[in-house]
Amino acid sequence: MDAVNKQQGGVFFLHGYGGTGKTYMWRTLASALRSKHEICLTVATSGIASLLLPGGRTAHSKFKLPVPCLENSTCKINFNDPSVGLLREEKLIIWDEAPMAHKYCFETLDRTLKDVMSNYSNSETIFGGKVVIFGGDFRQILPVVLGGSRLDIVHSTINASYIWHYVKVLNLTKNMRLSSGPTEEDKKEIADFLDWLLKIGEGRISEPNDGYANIDIPPELLITDFDDPILAIVESTYPDFLNCYQSCDYLKNRAILASTLDIVDNINDHILAMMPVEIRDYYSSNSVDRSEIHDNNILQVLSPEFLSSLRTSGLPNHHLKLKVGTPIMLMRNIDQSQGLCNGTRLIVTNMAAHVLEAKLMGDNNNGKRLEEDFAGLLKD
Repeated sequence: MDAVNKQQGGVFFLHGYGGTGKTYMWRTLASALRSKHEICLTVATSGIASLLLPGGRTAHSKFKLPVPCLENSTCKINFNDPSVGLLREEKLIIWDEAPMAHKYCFETLDRTLKDVMSNYSNSETIFGGKVVIFGGDFRQILPVVLGGSRLDIVHSTINASYIWHYVKVLNLTKNMRLSSGPTEEDKKEIADFLDWLLKIGEGRISEPNDGYANIDIPPELLITDFDDPILAIVESTYPDFLNCYQSCDYLKNRAILASTLDIVDNINDHILAMMPVEIRDYYSSNSVDRSEIHDNNILQVLSPEFLSSLRTSGLPNHHLKLKVGTPIMLMRNIDQSQGLCNGTRLIVTNMAAHVLEAKLMGDNNNGKRLEEDFAGLLKD
């Protein structure tokens, strides 16, 4: 217990954009502590990011944070649970993608760790005397505030919390990806592109500006010679598609981002039509359980046609068209330790009436197969 009493704590924020080596830092710190038989907890805001961390977990699953996390809320931790004893002995907590989480998540953890350490002299120290390292990039996605204004979103971030007064900011500035180019010309091209992105993220492009500006996209990033825009973007992103579409290595390094769901459907239909295998249609259940309806008028509103037309983020389409070899994405957290979480990409390998077999795409799980009742979980 002397080690627990001697914990003086410290809060750091490792700031760096993509490619500067944050994941390498997390792995190095975790490995150094664990090699000395110390306890290091690695967490992330999203399930996909947690897969990159050694022994990674999502913050909400580890700390049992309430959803949504509100002001003055506390984590649902059972203090009789043996894991609380491990939390008291924790030497380091690493929280990646911190700018994506609401500031109440960090304030909730602060109050809870103070409660966990309430029997020790450092129970009033920030985070109960634990050393906590946050990481991320404020240029990327900020917390989601439903119906919130730009001001509401800015005030929900970690640097708007009282915790930020205790934080020491460390910056990663060297982009390690620049050394991966095969030629000097490729390295320069990557460097110019990253510099352009950083200027956009920091608001330094089209200066002077008041936070809003028209951005000119460099011509070398545009596809200008085309008749069919869908065909052009598919051929540019997936060259030699027919010979490579069953390869995990080929697919995992490519993706097309689209601005609307209609464009997503158009691209999916185009690529599916190119694949020389049989297509199969899947439909969701679009009927209402009448046993729970007390007002028959609601049946006129919740008609099958209306339910079939619903298309929103997080909800699968009523009609899915799939082929063996189709890239798909998981939409729920099923088993994070096996790499099955919201955002995991897979390739369909077999199809039945209610079950799909798929293999995982990813550096750590390439080719791992699984079977899953896919209803409501997958989106093509």
